[in-house]
Amino acid sequence: MQNYFIGAFILMLPVLTHSQTHFSKFDFLIGNWQGVESGVAGDGIGFRTYNYELNNNYIVEKNQSTFPKTEKKPMGEVHRDFGVFSYNSNNSSIIYRSFNVEGFTNIFVLDPSSTPDKLVFITREIENNPGDWKARVIIEKKSETEFIESFDIAMDGTTFSSFLKNHWYKVK
Repeated sequence: MQNYFIGAFILMLPVLTHSQTHFSKFDFLIGNWQGVESGVAGDGIGFRTYNYELNNNYIVEKNQSTFPKTEKKPMGEVHRDFGVFSYNSNNSSIIYRSFNVEGFTNIFVLDPSSTPDKLVFITREIENNPGDWKARVIIEKKSETEFIESFDIAMDGTTFSSFLKNHWYKVK
């Protein structure tokens, strides 16, 4: 009986480590982050976490960004979202799903032009899209404890414009 369990474990080992190997370029993200943000909503601050979940088959991101009061938004703005990174073995791609408090769900695919220090995600689909929009997220790794993130939108579906730029620092 003991040999049965050992054999089953050995057979399952490739499955247990399968997705984690695809996320190795994302390992630096795991942990807690604090950042400064600048964009359409103004200048703000953000707090974010990234964690492996469900046998390391997913990376879950949780984010909260706070922007000060403005004339257009006298209460200021608090933006919350969470994301899930997954590996799609059907087409060997990394998928990033971003769920936003405004009701948008962005489904991004890691672009083949990405490098370990510059991860580029482009939307495959935006649920509740107000038009023919596309979105792009670029994560530029500066070090194990710092990265710059750009969020760009193409309202016409082709020409990207900066919407938000974040500078993140790892915290303990």
